[in-house]
Amino acid sequence: MRWTTSQLLRPIVFTLAVVAAILTGNRTSSFWYGFLAFFIAMGCGRALRALVRGDLPKAIYRVVWPAAVTGYAFLFSDLGLAAWATFFVSWIAASFTKGALRPFFPRQPPRGKWKVEWRSLDVDELLP
Repeated sequence: MRWTTSQLLRPIVFTLAVVAAILTGNRTSSFWYGFLAFFIAMGCGRALRALVRGDLPKAIYRVVWPAAVTGYAFLFSDLGLAAWATFFVSWIAASFTKGALRPFFPRQPPRGKWKVEWRSLDVDELLP
């Protein structure tokens, strides 16, 4: 049930991300801030889906990037950077922040994945 609920959140989160992008872009009169708001909303949606699935460490790790990008965007905007530069610099800085915090979140083994084992073939197996 949790997986189904998290999958039903996908179109809802996408719609809300588009609405957030439009509202932010119109309010700031900047395409770049709206574009950044779209990615922030999508990142928050990914964290929400992980939370609905019951994976709290993954949800916390996934919320690091949207939170960092929001903080950096406000910082660089207040420093007087152009909107397009704020977009790129805050994106890169947030990615570095998330990468720096990676050792604090242990990697979990994938669940439900298929495992393929390769082996060599003998000539006897190929001939009738």
